[in-house]
Amino acid sequence: MMDLEHIMQEAGLRPSPVKVMVMRALHGADRPLSAAEIETRLETVDRSSIGRTLAALAQKDIVHTIDDGTGSIKYEMCRCHGDHHEVHDDIHPHFHCLRCRQTFCFEGIDIPAIPLPEGFTAEDVNYVVKGICPDCQHKC
Repeated sequence: MMDLEHIMQEAGLRPSPVKVMVMRALHGADRPLSAAEIETRLETVDRSSIGRTLAALAQKDIVHTIDDGTGSIKYEMCRCHGDHHEVHDDIHPHFHCLRCRQTFCFEGIDIPAIPLPEGFTAEDVNYVVKGICPDCQHKC
């Protein structure tokens, strides 16, 4: 298990119990989670504390956000910890299932570089494929 407290300290955050709990929930998840899903997993932590924690972790590039078009931002641990990184160097596509409404992370697939016109600088990329996941296809 990665040293979550060390990651926070390296980023300049104090590893409070709530931050550690939120990071453990994200680190142990097999897919990106919404704040509501984290709240369900952490019954003893209130929604506002989770929201503040997620905002702080995202600001320090410890977690990244995924806008899958559902109106509910998803969060996942950045996989680029160890040597501190600049901006997001773990950019990868995600898949949102239209039936079960889960969002999946596709870490092994690269997003092709998009040549931008002169003067434009990309800060972030959000690549979400929408369709039906294998579990939902088998339930038909």
